[in-house]
Amino acid sequence: MPPRPDVRRVFRLGLFRRAAAAVEEEFAFHLDMRASELVQQGWEPEAARSEARRQFGDLDDARTFCKRTDERRERQTMRTELLDGLAQDVSFAIRTLRRAPGFALVAALTLAIGIGANTAIFSVVRGILLRPLPFADPSQLVMVRSTYRGEPSTSSPANLADFRAQNRSLTSIAVVTSHSAVLTGSGDPEQLRGNSVGGDFFSILGVKALAGTSAFAPADTAWQGSKSVLVNEKLWRSRFGSDPHLVGSTLTLDNQRYRVIGIIPAASAWPSSAMLWFPFTYDPATLEKSRGAVYLEAVGRLKPGVTIERATADVRTIASRLADQYPEANAGLGAFVIPMHEYLTGNLRLPLLVLLGGVAFVLLIACANVANLLLVRGVAREGELALRTALGAGRGRLIRQLVTESLVLSLVGGAIGLLLAVAGTKLLVASAPKTIPRLDAIHIDGTVLAFTLVVTAVTGALFGLMPARQMLDPDISRTLREGGRGGGQRAGKHRARRILVVAEVALSVMLLAGAGLLIRSFTRLMSVDPGIRTDHIVSFAVSLPESKYPDIARERQFAGEMMERMRALPGVQSAGLGYGLPLTTFGFSLSLEIAGRPPAKPGEEPDAEVRIATPDYFSTLGIRITRGRGFTPLDDAHAPRVLLITEAAARKLFPNEDPLGKHMTMGWTRDSVKLEGDIVGVTSDVKQSSLADATLPQVWVPFQQWPVSNLSVVLRSSRDPQAVAADARRAIREIDPDLAIAKVMTMDDVLAESVSQPRFYMTLLTAFAAVAMVLASIGIYGVIAYLVGQRSREIGIRIALGASPSRVVRMVVNEGVAMVAVGIGIGVVGAIALTQLMRALLFNTKSTDPMTYILVTLVLAAVALVASSVPAMRAANVDPALAMRVE
Repeated sequence: MPPRPDVRRVFRLGLFRRAAAAVEEEFAFHLDMRASELVQQGWEPEAARSEARRQFGDLDDARTFCKRTDERRERQTMRTELLDGLAQDVSFAIRTLRRAPGFALVAALTLAIGIGANTAIFSVVRGILLRPLPFADPSQLVMVRSTYRGEPSTSSPANLADFRAQNRSLTSIAVVTSHSAVLTGSGDPEQLRGNSVGGDFFSILGVKALAGTSAFAPADTAWQGSKSVLVNEKLWRSRFGSDPHLVGSTLTLDNQRYRVIGIIPAASAWPSSAMLWFPFTYDPATLEKSRGAVYLEAVGRLKPGVTIERATADVRTIASRLADQYPEANAGLGAFVIPMHEYLTGNLRLPLLVLLGGVAFVLLIACANVANLLLVRGVAREGELALRTALGAGRGRLIRQLVTESLVLSLVGGAIGLLLAVAGTKLLVASAPKTIPRLDAIHIDGTVLAFTLVVTAVTGALFGLMPARQMLDPDISRTLREGGRGGGQRAGKHRARRILVVAEVALSVMLLAGAGLLIRSFTRLMSVDPGIRTDHIVSFAVSLPESKYPDIARERQFAGEMMERMRALPGVQSAGLGYGLPLTTFGFSLSLEIAGRPPAKPGEEPDAEVRIATPDYFSTLGIRITRGRGFTPLDDAHAPRVLLITEAAARKLFPNEDPLGKHMTMGWTRDSVKLEGDIVGVTSDVKQSSLADATLPQVWVPFQQWPVSNLSVVLRSSRDPQAVAADARRAIREIDPDLAIAKVMTMDDVLAESVSQPRFYMTLLTAFAAVAMVLASIGIYGVIAYLVGQRSREIGIRIALGASPSRVVRMVVNEGVAMVAVGIGIGVVGAIALTQLMRALLFNTKSTDPMTYILVTLVLAAVALVASSVPAMRAANVDPALAMRVE
C-alpha cells in the first residue's frame, strides 16, 4: 500500500482552522487530486476514488475533528481568561482592602478567632477520635471484655485462657494488667509505671522493637521462668541517655535482676503511660482456684473477614458455656468484643463533638459579624457598583469580584487563625486532663491544614455572597441619581442586617445555654460531699517488692516503722496508711456472705468494695465513725478479726437491723485465711472513684490483720506539701534505700483530678460562649449605630418637633431589644433541642433546666441593652439643624 501523502498532514494541521464550507471544499479538492494521482498510476477511476477516500477518511471525520479542536481551543481560551480575570480580581481586592486597613484588620481578626478556634478543636478531635491507632491494621484490633450481671468487667486468668483456646474469631488474645516496679542501681530509686502482658502482646498490636525484640519467649512467660523486660523508648532516652548497649544488659527492678530484651517505640507504646512491660505469668496449680478473681484486660486481633458482631457472638457462646461449667465463679458471666479505638475513646466522643459544634457556632457568629461589616461598607460603594453596571459589567461579574474580596479577607483571617490554632492546640494539650487518652497524637498535620483551608474557603463564600447580592441594587438609575447617598436606607438592606443580628443572638443563646448547663452541672458535682476532708493532706504511694518483703510479717514490720517515722515528721499532725485512696479506682470488690443467712444463689451474692486502713487513717482524712467504734492499735494480727462498713453498706446489707456484731466473710483468700470479721463500727460514706458515681457499699479491714504490699500514705500537715513529701522520702530511704515514693499529691489535687474532665469541657464551652456573646454584642452595637447614622435626619426632625431625648433613647433601644428578643426566642427553641444531646454530660441537671434559660435570657437582654444604649445616647444628642443641613 502506498504511503499516505503529505497533504493529509496538511489537512489535519491546517484545515481545522477554516470555516465548515472551506473544509468541505478543501477536502473535495484534495480528494480529487489524490484520485487523479492514482488513475495515473494505473488505478480504475472508481477504485482510485475509493482508495483516495479511504486514505483521507470521511468528511464527517474531518468536521468532527475541526469541531473538537475548536471546542478545545475555546475552553483553553476561557481558562486563560478566567485565570486572568481571577488575578485581576485578587489584585483589585488587595488594593481595595489596603485602602481600608481598619476594616480589613477588624474583619480579619474576627475571622481569625473563629477559624483558629475551629482548627484547634478539630486538631483535638482528629488526634483523639479520627487518627488511627499507631498499630498495624488498627481496625482489626479489639478488646475482649467480660460482663457480670450485665455490667462490663475485667476477666480472670482462667476465663481468658479458655477464651483464647476456644474462640474461632480471633487470631490470638493477650492479657494486660498493671505492674509497677522500682528501678534502682542507676541513680535515685524511681517507681515506674508498667504492665504485665502476654508473650504475643506486641505481635498482636503489630509493634516492632526499635532494638532487640518485642516478643517474650516461652521461657519468659512460664511460671517462675526467666526475668525479662521491655523498655519504653522514652525511658531509654531520658534515664539511660539512648544507650545503644541497653538491650542485653540487666536492670534492677524491685530488687530483682531483669534482662532488657527490647526497646518499644514511644509512638506505639500501649498503654502510653507504661515505661516497662513484664511477661505475664501465673501459677498453673492455682489457676482454677482463682477463676473468680477478675483483674485482667485482654486485647485481640480479628481474623480476616470476621466482623465485630460475629466475634461477639463467638465469645458470648464461650462465656455461656463457662457460666454453666463453673457456676460458683461464673454465674451471670457474659462477654463482648469492642474495637480497641472505641474502648480507648468511647466516653470522649460526645464531649468532643459538643465542643466542635460549639466552636462552629462561634465561627458562624464571626461570619455574621463580618457580613454585617461588609454590608455597612458596601453602602459607600453602591455608586461605584452602579456605575460599573451601567458601563456593561454583568451582575455575575460583580458578584465574583465582591466574593473574591471576601475570600481574600478570609484567607488573611485563615492565615492568622492557623497561627492562633498552633498556639491554641499546644495550650489545649498542656491544660487537658492527663486522664484523656491519646494526647500525644494531637498536633497540626496535613488533614488539619486541609480542614483549615476548606473552612477558610467556605467561610469566605458564606459571609461574602449575601452582602454581594444585597449590594448590587437593580435600580441603577436611582443609585446613580442619588450618587450613593442614602442607599443604605432601603428596607432590604436593613432587613439583611437585622437577620444577621438575630442569627448571632440565636446562636449565642444556644452556646450560652450549653455552657450554663455545664456550669450548673459542675457546681452541683462539686457540692457533693466526698466523705473526706481534703485540706492540708499530702498523699503518696509506696510499693513493697515481693522479693524483699516475701511475707506479711515483713510487710507489717515495715509499715509499722514507716508510720512511726511519718508521725514524727516536723509539722505532721496525723498520719494514716491505707490501700487505695478515696476518689480513685485503686481498690477491689469481693462478694460476701453474712453469718446466719442462707447462702445466696451463684451470681446473686451481694458484694462490696474493700479498702484497707490503719486506725489513724480515718481521723487523718476526716472520715467519721457514725456507729460503734473505729479500728484501734489492739486490732492486730493476734486479735479477733474485725470490720467496718460504710453507711451505704449498712443500708443495703442490713436495711432493717443493727449491723454491729454481725459476722461477714468475703469471697477471697490469702495464705489460706479468709477475709472475714465481726462488724464493730459504721463509717460515713466515702466516694470511691469519682463524685459523680453512685456511692457503693464499702468494707474497711484493719491493715495489721490484712497487710498488703501497695501502700497509700496520707499525712495531715499545715507545712508546704513538697517539703512534707521530701521529709517523707528521706525517712523512707533511711528504712530502705531501695524504695521510692510515687504519686505525690495533695488530696485537693486528687479531688481536682477526679473532676478534671468535666471541668475541662465546661471551661472550653464557657470560653466559646463568652466569645460568642462579645461578638454578638459587637454586632448589635454595629447595626444600631449604623441605623442611627442613617436616620440622623429623621431623628433631627423628631427632636425639632419636640421629641424628648428619653423618647429618642427608648426608640433606639427598643429597636435593638426587639432584634434580641426574636433571637432569644429562636435560640431558646434551638437550645432545648440541641442540649438534649448533652444529657450524658450533665450531673443532676436536666437539659431543660429553667434557671439556666432564665439566666441566659437575662444576660443577653442586659448585653443588648448596653450595646443599644451607646448609639441611643448619641442619637439623643443629635443637633436637628446640623442633621438637616448635612442631609
